[in-house]
Parts: sequence; C-alpha cells; structure tokens
Amino acid sequence: MRGEVAVVVSAVITFCSCASAPRRPSNDYGVRPCPAAAADALLSVDALQCWFSARHGRWRTLSQESHFDVLVVQVEALDARDAEQIAGRFVAGERDKFSEILIYVNPESRVEPRRVRRVRWTPEAGMETVEFSADESPTS
Repeated sequence: MRGEVAVVVSAVITFCSCASAPRRPSNDYGVRPCPAAAADALLSVDALQCWFSARHGRWRTLSQESHFDVLVVQVEALDARDAEQIAGRFVAGERDKFSEILIYVNPESRVEPRRVRRVRWTPEAGMETVEFSADESPTS
C-alpha cells in the first residue's frame, strides 16, 4: 500500500511541476538573446536580430514598417499573452513619433489554427487588443 501511495504522490508531483513550468522554446533558429542596448531602440537593426524576454517567454521582431505616421510591427512570441507587454514597449519608445501603432503578435509554434493577437495604440483610445485566426481579417 505504501508503495502505491508513493507512486501516486510522485506522479502528481511530476504532473504539477510540468503543468506549471513555462513552455520551453523548441528551437532558437540561430537567433541570439538581445543585448541591453537593443531594448532601448526597438526599431534599430540590432533589435531585428535577437530574442527579447517577456513575462511568459521570448519574442522577436520579424518586420517593421511605417506608413506616414503609422507604425506596423510583426512580432513572433512564444506566448501571445505577452502581446500587451510587447506593445507597451513599442508605445513607450515611439508614441511621440506615430499617431497609431499596430503590433501583430504571431505565435512561435505552428499549431493550427494559428491565432494572431493585434494590439492597436492611438493617443485617443489607448491600447485595444483583438485576436483572430491568421486566415481571417481582424475586427474590433
């Protein structure tokens, strides 16, 4: 009986520790962690070549474009729950240069259907978040 209880307790402890552990990235794609200087210049070339850290895992900038006074940034993140935190970093550094900032957070994993989280910032409305399938158009 004691042996069976020990096995059950061991299994529960193993399950709980695995369930609460953050997901580990499966591949770094040859991309290194970001140097401290890149965090202060998210639109720099250095920031396009490294992984940043967020609350639930890593993220990186895939592309960025500006159209007149609108900034559009495509990001890949281990966890989409970090979308608002990531967007906040861009807004903090770029709010004086742009009237609208759009951050599209794509999941790092290629799980289907792929959900994208968009965070839109404007001075009037602040941050607004919407999630949609990569095959759909975002609606707010």
